[in-house]
Amino acid sequence: MQIKNSRAWTPNIPSVYGYALLGTLAAFFMRYQFHPLMLTQFPILFFLFNTTIIAYKFGWKPAAMTAIIGMALAYYFFIPPFNSFELPTMLDILNLFIYSVLFFTVIYLIEKLQRERYRAVLIARVSDSRMQIMAKLSAKK
Repeated sequence: MQIKNSRAWTPNIPSVYGYALLGTLAAFFMRYQFHPLMLTQFPILFFLFNTTIIAYKFGWKPAAMTAIIGMALAYYFFIPPFNSFELPTMLDILNLFIYSVLFFTVIYLIEKLQRERYRAVLIARVSDSRMQIMAKLSAKK
């Protein structure tokens, strides 16, 4: 069965971007609190969790926004030299590339799964309505 509006699983309202920004700020403040303990280890971990949750709840657009903002914040505050956009080594560039691939892979997979889930819900609704119509038609005879 061809379902064309399976992309509409996510709410299409501007407030989802506010929630996405709020989640990114929460991830930043949590990582900032753990910075003395973690130092340079896992600079993007909290932002990845946030992006995963945002992708699951609100879709790929707010999640992509949180991924980009989160990577910029992590790059500036949690990758040495701290409070700078300067990349000292090729390893840091490779790490940022790997993290960006990880972010967008997670976003893509969650979006794909959510669309299929919503498509299944739509097909079930269509089947249910067709069954009700058939039941009404057969009861009239």
